[in-house]
Amino acid sequence: MGPDAGIREFDTMGLVFEVKAKDPKKRMARSNAQTSASRPPGRAGRPRDPEADRLIIAATLEIMAQRGYEGIRVADVAERAGVAKATMYRRWASKADLVVAALQSAPPLSPVDTGDLRRDLLSLLEQFLELTESAPIIGLLATLAAERQKNPELARRLDPFVAERMAPISQAFRRAISRGEVAPEADLDLATTLLGGAAVMRLFFGGAMDNAAIEGLVDLVLHAHASPQ
Repeated sequence: MGPDAGIREFDTMGLVFEVKAKDPKKRMARSNAQTSASRPPGRAGRPRDPEADRLIIAATLEIMAQRGYEGIRVADVAERAGVAKATMYRRWASKADLVVAALQSAPPLSPVDTGDLRRDLLSLLEQFLELTESAPIIGLLATLAAERQKNPELARRLDPFVAERMAPISQAFRRAISRGEVAPEADLDLATTLLGGAAVMRLFFGGAMDNAAIEGLVDLVLHAHASPQ
């Protein structure tokens, strides 16, 4: 008999026996099926507790305000929040993820579309100042900005967050281009950075951000990016 796939021949005392080899893949699949059948049905995971999230975020912000980014320890956050460390590890894979999640607890800027770029930007900056008074986030950004320069993982997590929070300003500039208020070749990233960055720097170093300062900053940025008439 000629050789066939899966057939092996054994010559024992002049008698030839044909033995069909077992397919290891089928054997493994059958074993897995038997194991699954004998295993008791698993319990569904418990739903995520929003109160635990709130306590962890609050503890993270408090510790970061006291010790900076480097001073955050999972054990300390868990103890202050009253949760197990395993609870935190199930939610966030790294300290950078945890910190950015804490930053996201601050409310974002609400998009504004008045049909006029100057009014849009004034409204957005006023919102920004109100948020800095009601949330501790702005005071933490200076620490994180310094840490970002030497921590690539934090930079990868932090940069998308900042871009997302600045999006209403970028969107206002894009609408202004479509209306002809801003030159089409304007660098919108630069314009957004000039406006937001100047406001943040003034707050960091104790400068007054009253209505006159807000209007002066907006007018300065608009003058640099106005569409030629």
